Amino acid sequence: MMRLAIIGDLHFFDNRFVQGNEELLLAKERFYERYLQKFFEIEADLHISLGDLTHMGWEEEFESVYQHIRNSGISFRHILGNHDAYELPKTKIQSLIANPLNDVFETEEALFVFVDSTREMDPKDYSGHLNADQLEWLEAQMLVSPSKPILVFAHHPLYNTTTGSTDEKMHIDPTIDMRAILRKRQGNCFYFNGHNHVHSIVREEQWNFIQTAAGMCHPSIRIVEIDKSEVRTRIVAIEDKELLEAAQILYDKLPQYHRPLHAHGQNSDWDQIILLQNR
Repeated sequence: MMRLAIIGDLHFFDNRFVQGNEELLLAKERFYERYLQKFFEIEADLHISLGDLTHMGWEEEFESVYQHIRNSGISFRHILGNHDAYELPKTKIQSLIANPLNDVFETEEALFVFVDSTREMDPKDYSGHLNADQLEWLEAQMLVSPSKPILVFAHHPLYNTTTGSTDEKMHIDPTIDMRAILRKRQGNCFYFNGHNHVHSIVREEQWNFIQTAAGMCHPSIRIVEIDKSEVRTRIVAIEDKELLEAAQILYDKLPQYHRPLHAHGQNSDWDQIILLQNR
């Protein structure tokens, strides 16, 4: 069995972003220290961030949060979110996060595909986008090890899938026919995303679209377990009074932050068991 621990949009920010605001600085210290500790403590083969690990995409933000990650000793993968790509060229970001922006690897259990769905240094357009080379590469991955489940990780959802994905700029550009590419894969298919800050699970044809909420909106971590017969996903809600109070302050007052209602979603957006087809 393989286990993943997944977080949505962390939005780790540098102190100078809220310089002089002691309430937000204190809430930042209380929230991130506890939230990351809870994340790191979960036993998993791989810990994954679904994008917007940083709030403004500043180098100081990447360096600070990655220092926490390196100190934890976990195996970690991050895909870019739009906030991560606001400030720096992607070549610089890749050097800071130490993994390819688009990547694929295979285990005994599944095929894992990591896709960069962000625009480069374009804070006015926070919708998702893939260029022609990425689309060709992604299409090729649909044909790799077809007997295994495929797990695709990207920051943005497809249009009209998970909660919020029909809202303005809260999806991959719908003129890009992502569905035509994804339909080339049959069998057991899973697409994980963040961006919209709300827990949501939707099934469309052979694809399971699984969206994970932002930590400030709903302090929690998604667990995914893969074995020979099924894929199980569940939400671990964090019950820590000081963390929850700090998260509420950040949710209410952090500038340039998306605040959806009902980020916890429904029960069906938390726990599901998907039986795998015969390989």
